[in-house]
Amino acid sequence: MDYLASITPKDLALSKNPIIVNVDPVSPATFPVRAGLRYLLDVYTPKFFQASEYALLTTLEASEEPPKNFAVVVTYAGAYFDLAELLHSQLMSCPPAFGQQVISVCDTLTSSFYTKARRFEGETLIDESLFPTGTVFRAGIGPADYADFQATFFTRYTEGRKFLTYKPDGLGIRPDQPEFLTFLTNFSPTPAELHLRVQVQFDDFTRQTFTAQTLAGITAMTAYCIPVGVQALGLMDLAKTVQRYEVWLSNENEERLSETRTYILDTTHHRQVRYLIFENSLGAFDTIAFTGSGSESLIVARQLADRFTGFDFLPTSSEQVINRVTGERQLSVAFGYPAHQAKAQREWWQELYFSEQFYLITDREMIPLLPLTESYLPLDDAETLINRSMTFRYTNAERSYSKLPILPPVPARPTSWRGDAPACETNAVTGLRTNLKRYGLLVKYYLDTGEDVKPYTQKPNNPGTEGYIGSWISADCAPGLTTFLSEEISGMSSYMKVGCPNGYVGTRWMITIPAGVYGSESSQTDANARAQAAWFALDTQNNANLYGSCVLATPIPLGLRNDCPGDGIGFTGAAYNPIAAVRKNEVEVIANTAYSIDVRYAAAGLIAGTYTLDIKASFASAPTLPYKVRIPTKNLSSPILNGNQTFRFANVPVAWGDDELIIVIEPA
Repeated sequence: MDYLASITPKDLALSKNPIIVNVDPVSPATFPVRAGLRYLLDVYTPKFFQASEYALLTTLEASEEPPKNFAVVVTYAGAYFDLAELLHSQLMSCPPAFGQQVISVCDTLTSSFYTKARRFEGETLIDESLFPTGTVFRAGIGPADYADFQATFFTRYTEGRKFLTYKPDGLGIRPDQPEFLTFLTNFSPTPAELHLRVQVQFDDFTRQTFTAQTLAGITAMTAYCIPVGVQALGLMDLAKTVQRYEVWLSNENEERLSETRTYILDTTHHRQVRYLIFENSLGAFDTIAFTGSGSESLIVARQLADRFTGFDFLPTSSEQVINRVTGERQLSVAFGYPAHQAKAQREWWQELYFSEQFYLITDREMIPLLPLTESYLPLDDAETLINRSMTFRYTNAERSYSKLPILPPVPARPTSWRGDAPACETNAVTGLRTNLKRYGLLVKYYLDTGEDVKPYTQKPNNPGTEGYIGSWISADCAPGLTTFLSEEISGMSSYMKVGCPNGYVGTRWMITIPAGVYGSESSQTDANARAQAAWFALDTQNNANLYGSCVLATPIPLGLRNDCPGDGIGFTGAAYNPIAAVRKNEVEVIANTAYSIDVRYAAAGLIAGTYTLDIKASFASAPTLPYKVRIPTKNLSSPILNGNQTFRFANVPVAWGDDELIIVIEPA
């Protein structure tokens, strides 16, 4: 088996669960009357799959949540928008093609999006702001798991490695059974190629490992449908008899990206086996083999018409005739008794009842079905042999009966595909251009005349599909030419190094994301948000242990710096700025005996712990000027203050190895 590749997964929104955007409230100090406030949200989606240009999808409007009173405190929540139904409507399921034998791109399962908030008072625009670009996936999770996984399903559960299925691993598979796995490339670095790797075990217990398929031109945040059935992998053509096999995906360096799935070859004889593929809760398609007994019924509805036969009618004349016959077929099947993991399969069978699409595999096509069974028994303590049954209706009504042979393909007028909508490729994780340009769309045309096929036929330019045109190097697609490049983000980690010797303490470490490492074609906000996400991904205990230091347990200096202009008592020539003192846990540690831009330090530093810091501001005389108080290293700040008063910073954390804790007073 291949060595495991190192990847960093990224989360996506789930379209079947709430996707909430919260727009901050307008300042109640500036707008005390809230009745005329309006909150609008513009939603933008790509013009086509993997496009770098976005188009306005729609504009939503919401009212502000009513203010809530908690004792003497009033909170304002702003406006909330749920984008789930809107974005879900832009996605479509991606069933495998009939007889599919190659890896395919599921371009309708994911889509990026971004939003722009606009706040109004009546018809007057107050301001507008952009939210970072996100990606939505056509899937959902149950209510019991929603609280834990609503925003972390793809990082805490799939972790960029699991195939999108809840089907139990290690089940039997029949030689002619179509089987598919779906894999999402929601991680970095993005592989250049996907290799479908197979390890088979023969009946003589020897093993063989090989690459069954390869697909190049891989893009991030894209779902891929991989056929892993016996026939698709060519296992029946091997020299020896296969007993079981394992499949996984690797990158171009033969480093394993995915989990490993195991299949046990099942050649048990059954009177009839029916294969059904259905959409699971994660947007992929699973296969179930019905090995139990089944029956098919035909129900017809006849439309009758009356007619006048005259008074000299013949015996063959009829006053009523059948004007139309419409037939509806129903299929009732038993699942059969599972040979492996019966209880796990009984649990998994619930997926059928939440599915939105079903297809019965026949000798010539995939026939759509609709389920008629509405109840399911997921648990029965007294059950010994596990079996269930289900009834389906064929979705397409019939008007006639026929049973015709399968014809060989008929030669058609030769066609091909030409490229359309060229644009620079961007990395879905970093947002930077990749030096490559590609056609986003393909247009079908006739080879003999060069005319477009009528009706106009267009499709995404996806690897592995007919007519795919590969990317090419272009100077205007250099990463540095990305429209918006991220700014530098630097800060101390929230985790400290652990495991230091006695007498020493672990420190935090400086995490820096250099400028230009991330980018965006849509906004500076999005570029910086990608860099910020990378910063948070590095902020882990493991990295703190690796990059942090062990230092002697030295108290952290506590200081005060007054940046307000003025003379020795804060007088500016027209008004006065404050002179301040600092109290630590109700004890004064820095007196207000001096007005200076130099840092004045407390006599003793701070040991690791949590503190209450009070900053008492006093003015020598009136009029007074507004001011603010900040603790830059803790990212804490007061609102705008004025007049003699004390402002409190509560629960200020201090850790060994922190930078000096300097309190700053500055003009507002």
